[in-house]
Amino acid sequence: MQVNARSEARVLVVADWTVEPHEVVAACAERREGAVFVLTVPAWLHGLDWAGDPTASAPCAQRQLDAIASRSRACGLDVEVAGVGDPDPLSAIGDTLDTHGATEILLFARRRRIGGSHPWDLVHRAQRLTGLPVKRIAASPAPGARGAYGWALLRGGGHCDADARQAA
Repeated sequence: MQVNARSEARVLVVADWTVEPHEVVAACAERREGAVFVLTVPAWLHGLDWAGDPTASAPCAQRQLDAIASRSRACGLDVEVAGVGDPDPLSAIGDTLDTHGATEILLFARRRRIGGSHPWDLVHRAQRLTGLPVKRIAASPAPGARGAYGWALLRGGGHCDADARQAA
């Protein structure tokens, strides 16, 4: 009996809102054969952001999600679901998997945030949490994201104000 390859590969794409969306879509395009993609962008609170408003990064995450989803669909990728996740990436992964199954996880984060190969890095914790294979993909920072240019908030801009001004 032949099983439909489409039903076999459900890829959960977890992308930091501070990474370059073109790199996320390019990596997904390489993995497209027989895959359905489920997107989540955690409203990740970087650095000292956790001490402030826990929803401060949600607009940035939504902007990133919209960019990745529209570019993915324009490239012909089968994007089934898209949503902004919890600020904690592991919670965002767990919440997404509670409602949408996956067979593997692609984790996109900036090079320094993704961690090394120690047992407590994000990749290993995600593997233990889900039991799924997790592939880490180090991505470049998106231009203007507060995570890439940490002084934007002190200069009076918001987390991703530079991105909004650049898009205008």
